[in-house]
Amino acid sequence: MSKSGPFIRLRRKPQALPMDECVNRARIILCRCAALLRRISLMADNPPKPWRRRVFSWRDHGLCPWGSMVGFLFFILAVSPVMGQDGLPALIKKMEPSIVVIVTYGRNGSMLGQGSGFFVDQEGDVVTNFHVLQGASRAVVKTADGKEHAVQNVLAEDKEGDLVRVSVEISKEAVRPLPVSAELPEVGERIIIIGTPLGLDRTVSDGIISAVRDVPAFGKIIQVTAPISPGSSGSPVINMKGEVIGIATFFVVAGQNINFAIPGERIVKLSHGHGITLSERDEGRIKDWLASAEGLYTTGLRFLWAEDYERALPYFVEAVKRNPDHGAGYFQMGYCLAKLGQYGEAIESYKQALRITPKEAGIHSNLCAAYGKMGRYEEAIESCKQATQLQPDFAEAYSNLGWSYQRTGRYQEAIQACKEAIRLKPEFSPAHYNLGNSYAVLKKYDEAIDSYKEAIRIKFDYAEGHLDLGAAYFHTGRIEEAMVSYKQAIRLKPSLAEAHLNLGMAYLRLGDKGSAIEEYKILKELDRVLANRLFNLIYE
Repeated sequence: MSKSGPFIRLRRKPQALPMDECVNRARIILCRCAALLRRISLMADNPPKPWRRRVFSWRDHGLCPWGSMVGFLFFILAVSPVMGQDGLPALIKKMEPSIVVIVTYGRNGSMLGQGSGFFVDQEGDVVTNFHVLQGASRAVVKTADGKEHAVQNVLAEDKEGDLVRVSVEISKEAVRPLPVSAELPEVGERIIIIGTPLGLDRTVSDGIISAVRDVPAFGKIIQVTAPISPGSSGSPVINMKGEVIGIATFFVVAGQNINFAIPGERIVKLSHGHGITLSERDEGRIKDWLASAEGLYTTGLRFLWAEDYERALPYFVEAVKRNPDHGAGYFQMGYCLAKLGQYGEAIESYKQALRITPKEAGIHSNLCAAYGKMGRYEEAIESCKQATQLQPDFAEAYSNLGWSYQRTGRYQEAIQACKEAIRLKPEFSPAHYNLGNSYAVLKKYDEAIDSYKEAIRIKFDYAEGHLDLGAAYFHTGRIEEAMVSYKQAIRLKPSLAEAHLNLGMAYLRLGDKGSAIEEYKILKELDRVLANRLFNLIYE
């Protein structure tokens, strides 16, 4: 208390949050509550009551009791859509004048197809998908007022990213450009897509960002839950701030629609040039390009985005046949082969890529991983070291280096390499997982547990992370917690044989031979060797 009197806390008048901020906060709370409920439900499967009282207490963790939490969760579920819907009509109304329908025509004047696009500057430039204008000799854009305006020139193209920027014959007063954000969206962020699917004018679909994936030698790709149909290609993907965070691209893989968006960072890189007319960029030239090494490579990328490695591989193989100096084609060949478990062939492809681009750190890092899968750890270490020398801030290379060190018994070096990967990229789940493995081998189980928990926090569906977390718990005598982790690993990946083996061993430790036998029955169908090992433990 000061001489002037007691301390008085002044209360400020509360400020109303913007609607989009309210929605975001509510969704964050919802996701956290859902994750907590999921974990608690897993813990409630089997563990005995004494363990539950000893390990987990609502009050110890400052959490609300079940009834309050469930009530609150349902409140958020009920209120969140309402909160989001309040501002949505106004946002759509504001965005619609910026969206255009693009109609393309062939040489004989017949209509070829229809797509979507949007204005990106006051001059009337429009961005859409590269494939929307494929084969067109003429095109028009239809604005929200129903008027048609001729496409003049193709100003810039990004064939790999399926993007094109065109100029349009239109007055500046009629243009309402959309702001484009170069920042990547957050997973779970709400978005809308305004386009012209199946020939319908300006239809709105909404959803969330389901994933932001990193495609080697390409960059980021955004996966969305909002449906993208024929005619929606080129539609802007808009966040709740009214910013374009990507452009929708429609294509079909194995009969399924793949809902992807090209990030805004690629859109802003489309430089403004003088360009050429559509007639100069005619159908014959496009067909020639599609049959070229570059065109085949680009087609392969589409399948790579969808993680369809078997269908992507032939395009890269054909691309390097047509251009033996296509370094990116060799790299993607190696990447697909590695994903398909053909590590020897992958190594040869990576070597060919390095012949063409010897200073590409990503190729050295992937070569390191392929060597490691073949058990050639010394070569793996040398490849990863080369990658880190070429690119000192390459977190993935340090993580691969740590994994390779760990495989050769150089655990302290492995720990240091993984820690460097985490310093460079704190949210990189594999680095935390590899660090946990090194700690576990050194029997530093508490440190291993912390590392595995971090890996799982970042990527909850990391089945191997749950498996090895369970093993660390098991070695510290925390059998019930180990079982929870093993069960979660099995839920995520039912074919993970090691999880069934370890769960069977945990049952035996608790004296539950019947449940161990059930795991043995499952294991027989997955891995005979591990099944025999569990059988011997049951009946020894």
